[in-house]
Amino acid sequence: MSQSITPRERVYRSIRRQPLDIVPWQLDLTRGVEKGLRQHYGADDLITATGDHIVWVKPLLPPALVDPTLEPGMVKGEFGDIWRMRDDAGNWGELVNTPIPEPTLAHYRIPDPALPGRFDHVRGKRAQYPDRFLLVSLGGLFERAWSLCGGFERYLYYLAAETQFVEGLTEKLADYVCALIPQLTGMGVDGVRIGDDWGFQSNLMVRPEVWRRLYKRHYRRIFEAIRAHNFVSAMHSCGRLTAILPDLIEIGLQVYHPLQPEAMDVVATKRAFGRDITFWGGLGTQSTLPLGAPEDVRREVRERIELFADGGYILAPAGAISPETPAENVVAFIETAREQVRNYAEAV
Repeated sequence: MSQSITPRERVYRSIRRQPLDIVPWQLDLTRGVEKGLRQHYGADDLITATGDHIVWVKPLLPPALVDPTLEPGMVKGEFGDIWRMRDDAGNWGELVNTPIPEPTLAHYRIPDPALPGRFDHVRGKRAQYPDRFLLVSLGGLFERAWSLCGGFERYLYYLAAETQFVEGLTEKLADYVCALIPQLTGMGVDGVRIGDDWGFQSNLMVRPEVWRRLYKRHYRRIFEAIRAHNFVSAMHSCGRLTAILPDLIEIGLQVYHPLQPEAMDVVATKRAFGRDITFWGGLGTQSTLPLGAPEDVRREVRERIELFADGGYILAPAGAISPETPAENVVAFIETAREQVRNYAEAV
């Protein structure tokens, strides 16, 4: 099977629980880690060099929204939020300006989802990687909302004291996402991933009943829009989401990222939900990868491959690999994932 099946088809087979030759894998890399791997492999194309099965892209900022007055190191999102980016902090930044300073939408307008330019690069990615699973990552409802409203703590206050405002903003953000999805048809896209970090290490950031009351119906219509256009529905949310995984499955989520061993028992979570959803992740990016030795990484990779040998899994770090992770640990992950190919060839 491995001589004819492409990485793209392998991901589909895993999601569909069809017969697999090997477990597909994916890397989530910060800029510093990318630089080290390019030096190690002597190649700029890390998708090919590492055997990565998934190519995922984000929308571009429409040209009409580009702000030429920004200082170096500052990034302005299309919703008007401004971030200071730091190379020493991986791919993350610091929120420095917000477009909704008060809990009212009277003076704020959601950007036009029909503005051209967001997906001009998608067809090029498909042409560059015809045999990879192509995923487009769109923003969600929670993280985008708090970045618009002055930060995480202020938004949590609005959840408690300004519920009508939160409901109105959430509906508009969901409308926006749903309007983007049809634009991806005909581009060779395989899946759409919604990004929203809902979890602390031990529980949800909000009570499950609040999540169900304010957000669940909007995620339902987003996932329905994704699947109505024949895309795979995926969602990123760090932390412990065990309390709402049944809800996400119920409303049509197919792939959940990341399965985070620091927050969720991998074996128990697979046993409870593995028949109904595909897990993506599983390797500790707060534990094994940055703190272990290469043999620890190899052991964890092999354990995950054995656990999910029946499919429903994409082997990956449980989040972006941080810059302080030893390069030899990242290489150990890649080499052990590739080891499957040789083992399969020897077995058939």
